Amino acid sequence: MTLVLTLALSFATVAAQQATGNLRGQLTDEFGGTIVGATVTVTDTAGTTKTNATDDEGRFAFSGLVPGIYTVRAFATGFAAFENAEVEVTAGRSEPFDIRLGIELEQQEVTIAAESPLGLDETNRADAIVLRGSDIDALPDDPDELAAALAALAGPSVGPNGGQILIDGFEGGRLPPRDSIREIRINENPISAERDQPGFGGIQIFTKPGTDRLRGSVSTTFMDESFNSRNPFAPTRAPYQLRQYSGNLSGTVVPKRASFFLDFERSETDDNDIINAQILNETTFLPERLNVSILTPNRNTTFSPRFDYQLNESNTLVARYSFSRTTNQSLGIGGFQLQSRGFDRERTQHTVQLTETAVLNKTTINETRFQFVKTRVENNGDNSIPAINVQDSFLGGGSQIGESFNDENRWELTNITTMALGAHSFKFGGRLRRSSITDFSENNFGGTFVFSGGRAVSLDANNQVVYDATGNPVFETSPITSFERFRRTRLFQRDGLPANRGALTNTELGFGPTQLNINFGDPEADVSQLDFGGFVQDEWKARPNFTLGVGLRYETQSNLGSRLSFAPRAFFAWAIDGGGQRQAKTILRGGVGVFYDRFNENLTLQARRFNGTNQLQFQITDPAALSLYPALPSLDQLSNDANQLPQITRRVADDLQSPYSISGALFLERQLPARFTVFVGGITFRTRNVLRSRNINAPLPGTFDPNDPENTGVLPLGEDAGRIYLYESSGRQNLNQFQLGLQNRFSQAFSMFANYTMFNVRNDTDGAGSFPANSYDLTSEYGRASFDVRHRFTLGGSFGVPWAKLLLNPIVIASSGRPFNITTGRDNNGDGIFTDRPGFASASTRPEDLVSTRYGDFDLNPAPGAEIIPRNFAEGPGFFTVNLRVSRQFSFGEAPGARTADASTGGTDAAGGSGRGGRGGRGGGG
Repeated sequence: MTLVLTLALSFATVAAQQATGNLRGQLTDEFGGTIVGATVTVTDTAGTTKTNATDDEGRFAFSGLVPGIYTVRAFATGFAAFENAEVEVTAGRSEPFDIRLGIELEQQEVTIAAESPLGLDETNRADAIVLRGSDIDALPDDPDELAAALAALAGPSVGPNGGQILIDGFEGGRLPPRDSIREIRINENPISAERDQPGFGGIQIFTKPGTDRLRGSVSTTFMDESFNSRNPFAPTRAPYQLRQYSGNLSGTVVPKRASFFLDFERSETDDNDIINAQILNETTFLPERLNVSILTPNRNTTFSPRFDYQLNESNTLVARYSFSRTTNQSLGIGGFQLQSRGFDRERTQHTVQLTETAVLNKTTINETRFQFVKTRVENNGDNSIPAINVQDSFLGGGSQIGESFNDENRWELTNITTMALGAHSFKFGGRLRRSSITDFSENNFGGTFVFSGGRAVSLDANNQVVYDATGNPVFETSPITSFERFRRTRLFQRDGLPANRGALTNTELGFGPTQLNINFGDPEADVSQLDFGGFVQDEWKARPNFTLGVGLRYETQSNLGSRLSFAPRAFFAWAIDGGGQRQAKTILRGGVGVFYDRFNENLTLQARRFNGTNQLQFQITDPAALSLYPALPSLDQLSNDANQLPQITRRVADDLQSPYSISGALFLERQLPARFTVFVGGITFRTRNVLRSRNINAPLPGTFDPNDPENTGVLPLGEDAGRIYLYESSGRQNLNQFQLGLQNRFSQAFSMFANYTMFNVRNDTDGAGSFPANSYDLTSEYGRASFDVRHRFTLGGSFGVPWAKLLLNPIVIASSGRPFNITTGRDNNGDGIFTDRPGFASASTRPEDLVSTRYGDFDLNPAPGAEIIPRNFAEGPGFFTVNLRVSRQFSFGEAPGARTADASTGGTDAAGGSGRGGRGGRGGGG
């Protein structure tokens, strides 16, 4: 109702608002080439400033300007600054105000950094980060390192699905090479109804368009382990080598109408992973530490042409194709994972993107985007032998990947219209997406044996059972470990079971694995999904120092019962000390909104695959069957088993709802002397319907005895139903975040930023794939989230050394430790999942169940009603890294003579030419 009323009022007052004016134009160089990503500002006589950035065609536009005299400034790296303090804006002005910039020569001392005053527009947020030019040059070349650096700059994400990355407005594409990136925006307008995910921690990347003159650059990078420090978990410095080759070429196809930009990159990385595990010496049958570095090569090739075409005065078309192929060897190893677990992967992706922009009239712009992505992933691993999971020591055997592939076809169609009507800026549109997946997986067709700890008898030096004076077997005072069970199994397989075993069972001897998981059936499954999101939004400049935005978004998707996913949004910006003749130096921003998350199509795929018919998943705990280790049962044996071994099936809850979050944010921004800008604020997120998995046919509490193999407990749905893993939306998450930031751009050659974040997030599930420790008690699951990094600090900048013509780009990142979960490695409640956590030790804790750690004293077998430790109770080590990039630009070729910047109101009078004459890039021509 509020939105309808706002629309009605705005249209009713159009006549009164036609007294405002607009200012639009195009920014070009002295040869007529468009300048993309430049900053244009307009300032009225009261000191109120609006800022805009030129688009892919060098255009800029300001609306809702009160008629009068304005100061217009334009800044672009490598060009002389432009300023005109007598630009008159009249009501209904239609003629363009075009600007031409001259080349800035090296000997000129021109300061192009403005005071960067704060403004009400979302593009002027103090907590937003915009990277262009040398700021992007400071980022790493390597794609993985580039992604990590951007994630560090963005800070912790707060949405239910993490920070969102958009590339030219599209989601899900590959990260482009650094040299093809024109601009990066972080944290921009996070509450906007246009967004399906919150913008906090979000990253928007815009690629470079073509140019009016043929130009290009090539570069190569080489690095080996000589530049690396030793991994603290490795005995020696691991071998490493990076070889990277990249280049780009851009130019004109049809003068003044069509241009192209082509980028290519090839990286060859001989990386490594560190195995740090405890294994069994098959000769002495004693434990030994395995600490070794394993080479894990990967190769990546990308190729992406882009074409920009000016269809007519009002319509432009951008077409972009991207090809990417990545090959990895020896994936899946490292940590406890032994080398035998390694598998190879090849990933090939084709992406086609089309963007058409139409200027319908002087106040209305329509943009249509289409993307098609075809991805194929092939995996090749050994599943001819079973995997061996010794929970506290190592994971060996086959990788259980087999010969598998995944084919995905995804397309999306987006249409957005923007209208400037006086003091109102309307935006509305929608996005339709479809995905289809065909997945062929032989995962775990070779089976996985699981060894876990438990109660077992004591053995003497000759591996015979120890008996007391009364002839009763003596049990270990503490439960044996998973590794000890594996050691005894291998030892007894070699020497035979103890001669004096008597009536002791294999479980009491500590012989044999605890569990066998194995899959049979049809390896192929497919799924398709369609989703739609539409929105409408109005940003209203109610007063010169106050802007209010309201919007509404609607989300819906197939493969989900709920269709009522409405997401209202509202945000404001208030220049507290602005208005009149005063330039605002203090701005208060705030907003609140609802955000919905999708139910991923891969979860539907898993439910269809493991429906009890297409693919059969068995979980065997019968000691008699497990004593045959390492022999595997066949499907016929399992199907004809007298006990009719139960299967594991996957289901989606009938009442499953889309996860949603209610977000609120409040930030205070202040302009300080010497071009410093500081901001402080907080964000709160309350997320409900968070996804989790749960065994809904687990034994009822108190009916299962882990020490009695014959007692399987009482199953509420019966033994024939097997284990039923249900995807349900019963989780919750609460997040609070405090941020403090400082930015400064002293000049073109000297800028810095610093951000500190204090993060606190608690939840009771880590997502759709996580299981609770107790299927019947979810209250003990509420604790720190796995990504709850409490403190995070980032410091970076760009510093020029004029006398050496060097550019230094340091970045410092520090954070506190990430929490992790503590489990017992046992299945004390019979649900078939080893997520059981210990309890806090008490006076009633038995000595054999007491374990003392640096995190406290724990009870490995807590009695019913005992206090269980929270999820993610422990915290790992902190993180600190310092990176410094040193670069130097070499200029060659004859630079044109010094020219002054000028402006006209009737377009350019020069054709062709270069936008950066006389300034060569890395290895490129000027």
